[in-house]
Amino acid sequence: MSAKIGQIKRARTPEQKNDRRDTILATAKTLFMEAGYEGFSMGLLSKRAGVAKGTLYLYFGTKEEVLLSLYTLEFERFCRELTAGVTSHTTDAAFVSHLYETSISDPIFLALHARLGTVIDQNISLDALITSKRAMADHFHAMVEKLAEPLALKQDQTLAALSGISALLTGSYDGASNSVITTETLPQDVATFMGYFNMKARFEKNARYILQGIRASER
Repeated sequence: MSAKIGQIKRARTPEQKNDRRDTILATAKTLFMEAGYEGFSMGLLSKRAGVAKGTLYLYFGTKEEVLLSLYTLEFERFCRELTAGVTSHTTDAAFVSHLYETSISDPIFLALHARLGTVIDQNISLDALITSKRAMADHFHAMVEKLAEPLALKQDQTLAALSGISALLTGSYDGASNSVITTETLPQDVATFMGYFNMKARFEKNARYILQGIRASER
């Protein structure tokens, strides 16, 4: 471990510092997946990454700054993968299903997304907030521009739709893993009732309503 700490301290060039930061973030992602938000700490991260705690704070001021950096990377992935799968022939049902699958394809995305405004953004420096939001805004507006025509929406409508769907995604997230109980093992009335609260089902249904409602409002 001491050798790793020495290497981190000797990082001098921008390239070396970026490499060290990437290593810390890769370790942080693994730690978050194992420990969750409550179990994640700067002390544990420093041990896992093999860096002195003081050195870790040279890169990130709080654990929330680490998590915000992870979310920013995940948001970039989300925007890239979502736009890649949408064409003018994509139906609303197919689009919202694709959006949902893209959001869950990396397990930390929704867990961080659900905590973004209420916890993470509240516990970081202003500089870190500004840097992150500007990076996300660039990707978001590029995504809006690419999706507007395939979704048969104007760009301002697409922005409104994606903003509403983002809030819906936050509200739909319950943090639960896939249940071992399948509807085939339950009585029909119980399976039907549980289906009302299924995350994927309720998200996709209401996301379609958002798209249809925005289109209808322009008529």
